[in-house]
Formats: sequence, C-alpha cells, structure tokens
Amino acid sequence: MEVPKDLLSRYLERRKKDLENCSQWVKDGSFHDLERTGHQLKGNGETFGFGELSKLGSILEDAAKKRDISKLNIALNDFSDWLKKRVS
Repeated sequence: MEVPKDLLSRYLERRKKDLENCSQWVKDGSFHDLERTGHQLKGNGETFGFGELSKLGSILEDAAKKRDISKLNIALNDFSDWLKKRVS
C-alpha cells in the first residue's frame, strides 16, 4: 500500500521533531524518552515503508537501554543523515 503524500510529509515532519528531542534528551540523560522514541521509530518506520528507519530506531532503543552515549550519538547522526535525504 502506498502512503498518501500529505500523510508521508506530516510523518517526516514529526521525525524532524523526534530528532530535535532526541538530541536534547542525550544532553539531559533522558534515556527513557530516547528508548521510547527508538521503539516507536522501530515500529512505525516499517508501516511507512522505511525499513532503514526501523533499524535506526532499534539501534537507538538498544543504545538508550544500555545508556551508551557513543552509540546514541552515532544513531542520531545516522538518523539526521537519513532524514536529510528525505526532507528538503
């Protein structure tokens, strides 16, 4: 099933906000929020046809559970790169 363009656009805008929030949560040490967002990305990425985003969400979730700042930063950089390719 193809996702309507307006719905896809709103979805990607929400991911931009997720990225902003996650960047702040790393600074704040809000691992629960990072874990929750990673879990959500893991689940809804596939729904919108973004398997790579689901994988990034899984990595983010796992890194947050382990409180691994280095892996969190790498995951967020990858998330940012992924998003830049899809949002102008």
